[in-house]
Amino acid sequence: MKPTISNPFKDVSAGAHDKAAAGQQKSPDFPRGSDYARAWARAKKSPTAALVPMQADLRETDFGWSLELSPMTAVDALDALLARSASEAGSGLSASKLTFLVGMEQSAWRDGEAETPLSEIARRLAIEPIGVIDATQLVMDEVSVRELVCLCQPTRLLIVAVEGEVDASDARAMNSAVEASRSPLLAELRAVAALEVLGDRSIVLHCRSRNTALTLMAENFRHFLAAVTSRPAGRFHAPQPWQIERLMGCSGAITIRPIETQVFSTSIDVGINTSAKERFSRPADRALIYDLPSGTWHDEA
Repeated sequence: MKPTISNPFKDVSAGAHDKAAAGQQKSPDFPRGSDYARAWARAKKSPTAALVPMQADLRETDFGWSLELSPMTAVDALDALLARSASEAGSGLSASKLTFLVGMEQSAWRDGEAETPLSEIARRLAIEPIGVIDATQLVMDEVSVRELVCLCQPTRLLIVAVEGEVDASDARAMNSAVEASRSPLLAELRAVAALEVLGDRSIVLHCRSRNTALTLMAENFRHFLAAVTSRPAGRFHAPQPWQIERLMGCSGAITIRPIETQVFSTSIDVGINTSAKERFSRPADRALIYDLPSGTWHDEA
């Protein structure tokens, strides 16, 4: 698997950084001179204060579960979705049995003023799809979709994972659902997950299993630790899905500000806000601690 070129927690434009500095990283209203106020003032001077907060929202739906998560790149999201750990954790996903309906928008490949269609991009990259629905949608296997996502940075990517084959009628049904602002999982009972990535930075995941969403969030913790320590994500392990579930059980949402993460010689203390409404106006109320020597996560319970 081609490694991620940049860490999305560090990929902050000037405008985004100004917004973070002015709002998301603004200190809560603590009493002046309090211990927490002094600690917050010190933390704002840390290099981690410039990093992007991690946000996740999970809710139950009529098709299963819907997850909104940022920041996360397309290649990292796809890798997490198809990771062997997903099926081992009981999500029911098995990449070898899946077929993928893929649609992609991007701005890097152009023919004059027109955007190059996905089918032409795949041809130029010598990526052989299983089938062509039209110029903008392909049916692909795991190897092909991984290769496409690694080689092309999408502005919008939509992948629907289906158990078994996907024909034109299946694609039309799922496309009609998306156009009607409904999940493709409602139109195709064999679809186990639909992953949408916007701007190669934020994702929306529809899935049948809650564990699939929890695993995706857990995997993103590895990239968060990589950002706050300036180390490769491969050096870190993800927390267990049940640890993420315990956090999400508070409100269905978590917010992790790098400014509330402390890096020590043998551990990393990740502060987590579990409020769905006061995401940036109150301090972290939970924590996950990563033990560096053992590579394990520990929570407060």
